[in-house]
Amino acid sequence: MNVSTDATTPVSPLLDSREVASYLKVSESTLSRWRSAETGPPFIKLGGIARYRLETIDEWLQNLEPHHGASS
Repeated sequence: MNVSTDATTPVSPLLDSREVASYLKVSESTLSRWRSAETGPPFIKLGGIARYRLETIDEWLQNLEPHHGASS
């Protein structure tokens, strides 16, 4: 039985702290504080270095936005 590789799921690129800090327009030290406080975007550790998925950062940002027009 052959498995087709045409239907691969795209993987979000992994970004380092410098790239994420630039993307979010914050300093690397702010990003580091967020990691320590567990308040920043989710990350994974590879070889002791924090890496971030772009799609996860965007989801984190969306969750920070207030929901306008919600009925009370």
